[in-house]
Formats: sequence, structure tokens, C-alpha cells
Amino acid sequence: MMKRLTLSLVILLYSLAGCSNSEHVMEIEHKEKAGSLFIQKVENNTSTEELTKVVQDQDQIKEVLTKIEGLKVEKISSDKMMDKMKSTDTYMFVFSEGKEMEAGKAAPFAFHVLEDGTFLFPYSGFDAPQEPLITVDKHEERLDELKQLLGIKF
Repeated sequence: MMKRLTLSLVILLYSLAGCSNSEHVMEIEHKEKAGSLFIQKVENNTSTEELTKVVQDQDQIKEVLTKIEGLKVEKISSDKMMDKMKSTDTYMFVFSEGKEMEAGKAAPFAFHVLEDGTFLFPYSGFDAPQEPLITVDKHEERLDELKQLLGIKF
């Protein structure tokens, strides 16, 4: 009886430990901190003013943050994240607390979306930089929904 209980506990611990390092679901706390959203598309590692949009509508900003919640993510190294961003066109969604971005100051929250629908998260929440996360699956339809919601034509 004791051996069976010990074996069951060991199996349970290994399975829990395995879960802690792998997939989890993206959640965004403190959505109310987002005052502005800056979207920029980077093509061939460069961008222009025509590929930039600023959104200050609070309802749209909250909807963007709500749309990325629930995505299954896993850890990725910063180097791999940068390699992925350099290898394809990328949409950068950068949030500020006020109406403007302060030059030289880190944004309180941001995420990036590759054209194939892969989402990358360098933050776990507002003012919470972290080891980057990448979505387990591609979500091209979610990127299309965000572009349609925000009126992005680029």
C-alpha cells in the first residue's frame, strides 16, 4: 500500500513539474493602464510612418488586450524571439500609460505578431518584463481580427 502511494505521489509530482515549464495560458492584468496603443509593421527589418498607427480609443485597446488572452504560450529564448522577428514581417503592438510614448523609456506592455499568426510576448503584464513567450499555435485569424478591429490596412 505504501509503495503504491509513494509511486502515485512521485508520478503526480513529475507531471506537475512538467506542466510548470511548458504551456500555459496568456492572461493580461491591469488593462486599465493602457492609455494608447502604437502599432507598427516592420517589413524587411525596417518601417515607415505609413506602416504606423496610433490608437487611443479605450474600448478598442481593451478589446485588443482581451483578444490575446487565452492564447496558449510557452517559453522561448530572447535570441530565438529576435531571430523569428527578423525572419518575417512583424506587427508590433506597443502600449503606453499616457497618450504618448516617452522616448528612451521602456513601454509598460507590448506584444508582437508575425505574419503567420505567431504571437510573441516579452511581458507577462503591465510593467512586468519576463522571459519571452511564444504561442503554441499560429493564429492568423486573430491577427486578421485585430487588424479589422483597428482599421489597419498595412
